[in-house]
Amino acid sequence: MSGADRAAEGLRRAALRLAFGVAACFAVVEALDWEATFLAPLLAANMLVKLERPSPSLAQGLTVIVLIAASTGIVLVLTTAFMSNPTVLILTIALLIYVSFYAHRRGVPELVTLLPQISAVMLPTIAILSPATAGSVAASIVMAGIVALMAVWAAHAIFPAPVAAEPEESPAAGTTRAADPATAARHALCDTLILLPVLTWFILDATQVSIVVLIVIVTLLRLPDRGQGQQAALGLILGNLIGGIAAAGFYNLVLVGGSLLFFITACFAASLIFAGRIAVAADRAPVYAIAFATFILLVGLGMSPLPGTSGEAFVSRLLNVLLASAYAIGGLSLVERWRHLPS
Repeated sequence: MSGADRAAEGLRRAALRLAFGVAACFAVVEALDWEATFLAPLLAANMLVKLERPSPSLAQGLTVIVLIAASTGIVLVLTTAFMSNPTVLILTIALLIYVSFYAHRRGVPELVTLLPQISAVMLPTIAILSPATAGSVAASIVMAGIVALMAVWAAHAIFPAPVAAEPEESPAAGTTRAADPATAARHALCDTLILLPVLTWFILDATQVSIVVLIVIVTLLRLPDRGQGQQAALGLILGNLIGGIAAAGFYNLVLVGGSLLFFITACFAASLIFAGRIAVAADRAPVYAIAFATFILLVGLGMSPLPGTSGEAFVSRLLNVLLASAYAIGGLSLVERWRHLPS
């Protein structure tokens, strides 16, 4: 197999891994009727969209699971302990978010940093909306991490990368290169300061839109390259718009289909379309990666809504996604000059 053929085959298999991993996660969580259906597919997509990275080893996987359980448990304990003292709760959660953003910028694996961030933004707001379900949602977060890891292993086993495939086959999706400590600390502080006002608002006055808004902002802040030119900003908005429209169409389609098998088949087909674009779209791949994340989030919330939310009103959800994107882009533009100070 020539180098060009090997590269093309590597991209094809990477797209198949991504589509399979997301569809497999949706299949498991829907079959078991878990809360927060979007979590496992979103986590699997975050790992698999880094198409050049190999599958985690067994030791790495077990370590990740332990860290996921520990971080989620810490957030749940802190939320329960400081529910009556919002100021302390907000400051504590802000510190955890800062540490996770710092670790992310230093190159720590996706699951290890993303799940604590999701826990930190979800559990306090869910505890306010429905205190009795906070524990079950925390358990769902841990189980979602395990299912996502299993799906990634299965995807790599079924669609292995071609022998001697080039590691730079898919620079399109972007990679998180480890920053030096000073730069990572500065970026983490900027990210935390952007997220903190919205998180504070929703902790003090939780509403049904909080989960969508907070996770969209976290997703955008985690992007490896967030240039704030007009083209980049429009690309982020466009990505969320594409994902939202696709999710609305998909949701109505599966309501007509009415069976789990139809849902999984349609999910694999839709995921394969997104995965194919991420694999081959070069500089536009981050737009499709954001669109895919938005698609997973909205479909998951529609299929199995969280406590305090409903499975309807896709237009309202899409509007909240676009508003969250605009807020994140505006916040990043305000701190852009400080983020790029010489180290």
